[in-house]
Amino acid sequence: MLPIAAVLGVALVLHSARRKQPFIDVRMLARNRPLTVTYLRAGAVLMIVYCILYGFAQWLESGAGFSTSQAGLITMPMSLLAAVSSVTGGRTKGIRGPFIVSIGAALAGCICLFFIDSSKSAWIIAAAVVCFGVPQGMFSTATQTAVYLQAPADEIGTAAGLQRTAGYLGAIAATSLLGALYGKTASDHGLHSLAIVMGVLSACLFVATIFDRTIPRIATV
Repeated sequence: MLPIAAVLGVALVLHSARRKQPFIDVRMLARNRPLTVTYLRAGAVLMIVYCILYGFAQWLESGAGFSTSQAGLITMPMSLLAAVSSVTGGRTKGIRGPFIVSIGAALAGCICLFFIDSSKSAWIIAAAVVCFGVPQGMFSTATQTAVYLQAPADEIGTAAGLQRTAGYLGAIAATSLLGALYGKTASDHGLHSLAIVMGVLSACLFVATIFDRTIPRIATV
């Protein structure tokens, strides 16, 4: 399916480049590098987020043996932190800071995941995954602000739609990665492999974000 997807992707780009009002404005992406970088970062971080939202609960139930209600309670602190970090991120004037904190929290969460297994208590498992609440909340609000600052005023609607598209692509990539690493059943080995892949990606994003000059210094919206 990958070669087919590549061919169709190229066809979509060529078709969109010839249309005056395309579904995906590739011309806007080509001439607006800061906005394109924002989309790429959003897709990558949201892939990590969806790996946790989809894959961690699956591991809790099939790998660690928790019930559905227990799995929900274990992930509740992460959800609460996501809500708190969303409010905090919305009140922060800068954008680079929330990006770095969010990605750094994801990296810390990946490191913690590597050291847990099905023999650990629910409290330890909940503590290991709680860091992923920060990118769920703070990163989303910072990305939305960045899109509004970097997109032309007459293309805000299109830019906001492409932001959602980047998120959906991240979710699709997450399900593909989970299928490749988990196989038929989520196991400790699959979780640790997932932590390694997400950790490497988080580390690369962390360094790239620190040196990214396309990020606006101050949010003035």
